[in-house]
Amino acid sequence: MLTRLIYHSENHLGAADGKMIGALNDIMDVSDRNNEKNGITGALIFDTLWFLQILEGERDAVSQTLGRIMRDPRHDEIVIMDARPLEQRMFPNWRMGLGFLRGDNSALYARHGLGTRLDPRRMSGEQALALALDLAAGGLDRRVAPHAA
Repeated sequence: MLTRLIYHSENHLGAADGKMIGALNDIMDVSDRNNEKNGITGALIFDTLWFLQILEGERDAVSQTLGRIMRDPRHDEIVIMDARPLEQRMFPNWRMGLGFLRGDNSALYARHGLGTRLDPRRMSGEQALALALDLAAGGLDRRVAPHAA
């Protein structure tokens, strides 16, 4: 059975010495390999303070992926926003697409009723999914260019 899981967590990559972008790219590289092997698709939204992630796949694979994520010290305060059976994947072409939010996103946030700053603690799972789909419609990234921070 296909399952979709949405969670958010606090980022602990740190911005010192530009290491955040390298660490984020490492996450994307490992996620791409693992997700391909495990049949996981989804999207990761990152804005330097938060991770907001959507995972899609077979229930056991999603659970195992979440277990690995929960042991990762690069973030904490993981909160499951939504988990449900899924008829079809919403991100079928993305083993893990990245929405890296930087600069002024006020128009994007306003479209989704989010105020002026991303705060997933104040979002529903449906809002998170809608935001990710909106970002995917404009194109998600596989990695972040070092100068993008």
